Amino acid sequence: MSSKPLVVLICVFACVVGSWSAEKKASLYNRAVESSVEMLVDGRIAGTGVIVDGNGTILTACHVIRTGERYEARSASFEQTPIKLICTDRSHDLALLSLPPRDKPYPFMELAKKIPAEGRQVHLLGTPIFRHRLLLTGFVARREPLFEWYDGAFMEGYPLTGIAAGGTSGGAWFNPQGEIVGVQAAAMTVGGAPQGVVTSSPLKAIRNLCKRRETVVVATMQAAVEELWGQDAGFIAKAPKKERALVFRQVDRKGVAGIAGINDGDLLLKMDRRSYDTVTSFLRTLRARKPGDKISLFVSNSKGENRREVVLELAELR
Repeated sequence: MSSKPLVVLICVFACVVGSWSAEKKASLYNRAVESSVEMLVDGRIAGTGVIVDGNGTILTACHVIRTGERYEARSASFEQTPIKLICTDRSHDLALLSLPPRDKPYPFMELAKKIPAEGRQVHLLGTPIFRHRLLLTGFVARREPLFEWYDGAFMEGYPLTGIAAGGTSGGAWFNPQGEIVGVQAAAMTVGGAPQGVVTSSPLKAIRNLCKRRETVVVATMQAAVEELWGQDAGFIAKAPKKERALVFRQVDRKGVAGIAGINDGDLLLKMDRRSYDTVTSFLRTLRARKPGDKISLFVSNSKGENRREVVLELAELR
C-alpha cells in the first residue's frame, strides 16, 4: 500500500496550521497596534501606552510621565492629541491618563484574568529607541511579584525574560489571546547592558488602579535595602556572621531614614523586633504600614558595631 496520500495529507494539514498560526499572530499585532499609543512628554516620545476601555483611558508606566508637564498621545488610529493625567501608582509604576471624549469608541484591549504560567510566551508592543510599533516576544519567568529599586523607590512587579529597549516602557504585555497581562516597567542591566530580564507591573495592581481610578499612596522609609549575600566578598567577610540582616543602600540624606542617622552600608538587623534576610519579606511587612506610622529599627554599621535603635516616621510614596 502506498504511503503517498498520507504524506500529502500531512503536508496539507501542516500548511493549514501554519497559515492559521500566522494569521493569529498578525491579528494580535494589528489589534495591539490599534489599541496602543506612543506617549509624548513635553513634545518627546518617552514611552508607550495602551488603551484599556472605549472611553479612551490610557494605561502606561508612571516613570514615563512622572517628570513631565505636558502629555500627548499618538497612534495608528488617531493623530497626536493632548491627554490628561487621571492617577498614578508609583509603588507598581503605573499611571492612567485620558484621551479626549469622542462619539466613536476608542479601540482597546481587555485585561486578562490571570498571568500565564511560567515559561509561557507573551508579547510586548512598544517603541524601542523610536522604532515605531514593534511587537517583541518574551516569556514569563515568575508569576509571584518581587520588589525592585527603580526610579528612586521600590516597585513591586513580576519578572519576564526578554529584551525591552528604551521606549518600550509603559507598553502592554499581551498573552497570545491579545489580553493585557502586564505593563513594561524596568529592565535588568549590568554596566548599561541589558541582561535579558525585565519587570512588568502586576496584573492585580493594574486591575485595582483601573477600577478605583485614584492615586495610590504607600509608606516608604526613603531608602533601599539589599540582601547581604548579594554584596561583594569583602563586605560579607567583615559583616557579623550567622546574623540575619539587610544592607541599607540609596539612602536619601534628606529622607526620613537619612535624617534619622542611617547611612549607606549600615545593616538593618531588626524592624519592630523581627529580623529579615530577603528584600521581599521586609517590603511586604513595610507596605502593610501607612504613611505617618512609626517603626522601630535596630541597626548597626557594616561590621555589626555601633548597634542602636532608630525610630522613624514613614513618609509617603506617591
